[in-house]
Formats: sequence, structure tokens, C-alpha cells
Amino acid sequence: MKRALLILGILGLCIAVATAAAFGATLKGKKYGIFNILGIQADHTYHCADSSCWSWTGGESGGTVIPYTTATGNSSKAQCTSSNWGCRFVYAVQGVCHQECNRGLYTTSPRKTIASGGVGGYWLTGPTFGTYGEAVSWTACKTACWLW
Repeated sequence: MKRALLILGILGLCIAVATAAAFGATLKGKKYGIFNILGIQADHTYHCADSSCWSWTGGESGGTVIPYTTATGNSSKAQCTSSNWGCRFVYAVQGVCHQECNRGLYTTSPRKTIASGGVGGYWLTGPTFGTYGEAVSWTACKTACWLW
């Protein structure tokens, strides 16, 4: 009986580890300051999965992790939001790097955004462009990356 329980326990642990590995990687948002004018800080943001980072607007290194953005997610779908042409938007018209970072974090569970991470300038870009950017471009991105 003890032997059977031990085997079942080990088997259960193996299945749990394999399931976690198949589900995804550790995703997080990162930021670094790009300018400070009259005391107003603006931050560039991008998203990362484990050791790879993406942003079609550039600047995917040298940042610090944005608080409250780390969670398990799908790294290939997160990368898609920054590399698929269906996810491109007109910069400063349909969104900025803040919205692109949120798109990359969309696959996390629980779903994370940069909203509560103290990102400089998000107080302006969030209400202006929405969480994930203008609705039509976000719908196109979700379709292109199979995020439905």
C-alpha cells in the first residue's frame, strides 16, 4: 500500500511539473526612464519571458521589472504581440509601448498589466489609448496571435 501511494505521489508530481512547463514561462513587464521634463517621468516599457524580451518599438534591455507584472503565461503568444504584423499600431495614435507591453502580458494567469506598477506616463497613456491600445488594432492583434 505504501509503495503504491509513493508511486502515485511521484507520478502526480511528474504530471504537475510537466503541465506547468507546458503552460508557459514566467512573463513580466520591464521599464526604464526615457526622460524627465519638469519633474514628469516617462518610462519605456517592454515585456519578457524568462530570458527573452520583446518590443517592436525597440529598447528591450537595461530595464527593471515593473512591480505586480510577474506571472506564468504563454511566451510564444506574448512574443507574437510584438512580432506579428497584425499587432502593429500607429504609434501615438493607437497606442504606445505601454499598451504593447500590456498586450504581451495578456496571456498571464492571473492577467497582469502595468497599471499598478508605477510606470511613468501611464497616467496619460492608459486613459488615452486604453489598456491594450485602440480597440480595432487590439482585435486584429488578438486574432493574429490566437488570443481569443
